[in-house]
Amino acid sequence: MSESNVTAEPAWKRLLTPWKIAAALLAVFLVSQVYFTWRDQAIVSALESAPAFATPELKLSFSKNIQYDPVSFVGRGAHTGLWTWTPQGLELTAEGSKYFRMDGETIVSHGAAGRRRLSRIRERITQAESQQIVFFYQWEEIASPTAALLAPPPKLGDEYLASAVLARSGN
Repeated sequence: MSESNVTAEPAWKRLLTPWKIAAALLAVFLVSQVYFTWRDQAIVSALESAPAFATPELKLSFSKNIQYDPVSFVGRGAHTGLWTWTPQGLELTAEGSKYFRMDGETIVSHGAAGRRRLSRIRERITQAESQQIVFFYQWEEIASPTAALLAPPPKLGDEYLASAVLARSGN
């Protein structure tokens, strides 16, 4: 009669197989991603509901008597049909009046540059009563004056780096 020498492997050694280690690391990664997404929901909501971020103004003002240069934003705006050049200065067209207004001798924009959304948070720095957030955002829509006047205009889908300081408002 022969005795077989069967030794039981310790439980901790059975857990150290490469596939089980990879599965455990993947599970930890997925749980952490779910946690960070849940934790950052309030920040994403606060930023995307703020008009200053979601639909920023196209802040532009200049004299209607600015020198005409076909390669500058003045020429690009005339080519797009936002204004025409006359010897008395620039005059807004009907299309230009949708986005700009005359304020004396100054042309002032009064519309949004477009619409953007937060794509991902890179870093959170908590300070006393506020948080500094470093994040990436994408343009979802670019207003026609923004596309015409900026050289180069922002590109749809490209990520841009930004930061914001969020503070709790007093109740």
